[in-house]
Amino acid sequence: MKHTTCSLVLVALGLTTSCQSKEEKASAALVDALEAHAEAVAESPAEQARLAAQKAAYVVPAALPASAVDVRAGVALLLPEEGYLELVSVKGRNLQPMTIGLPPMARIGVKAGYPKVAPGYKIPFEAVLRWKPTGYVTSKPKQGSMGVQTPKDSLLGFYISELSLGHKTVAVRPGEPVTVQGALYAYFDQNNPQRLVLYPYQNKQVYLPLTK
Repeated sequence: MKHTTCSLVLVALGLTTSCQSKEEKASAALVDALEAHAEAVAESPAEQARLAAQKAAYVVPAALPASAVDVRAGVALLLPEEGYLELVSVKGRNLQPMTIGLPPMARIGVKAGYPKVAPGYKIPFEAVLRWKPTGYVTSKPKQGSMGVQTPKDSLLGFYISELSLGHKTVAVRPGEPVTVQGALYAYFDQNNPQRLVLYPYQNKQVYLPLTK
């Protein structure tokens, strides 16, 4: 009777060991298959291209002097479309390297898994503006208040307003020039590394060629 019981126990243990062995083998085979697939994907041209794009997007560009770009076209976009502010002169400052998130329209064509940022610059500037009153019939304004970008790197443009909405303001009189400061943001054009793409103020695409 004891021999019979032992035999049954041994048979049961054998079956259990056999089952565990099959499960372990299947699990190991699955792990090997997944690792092989991951290696194959990592070595594929498509994955290599994606990784290269990720790496390039986060490379911090070299600092550039103010003479590297002409910012006039960019600053002009910060002026009201109505034309009551005239850009008299503008002076760019040294370009400050940074990583810039792509604007919404530029993200539409980005493939899944590809970066939605690009290397670029913050470009501080100092500009001289002149107020040209428009729309006045019998009387002309003697003084107004011009809203200027806040120190927090706002993307807002310049405008004339009698109200202070939390922005720094500069008193301005019709026809008299005033000096203001601001900043533009631009990132490298992926199709032409010799120019920057200005962040789309007023939904307009403007390129800033880099001087050699």
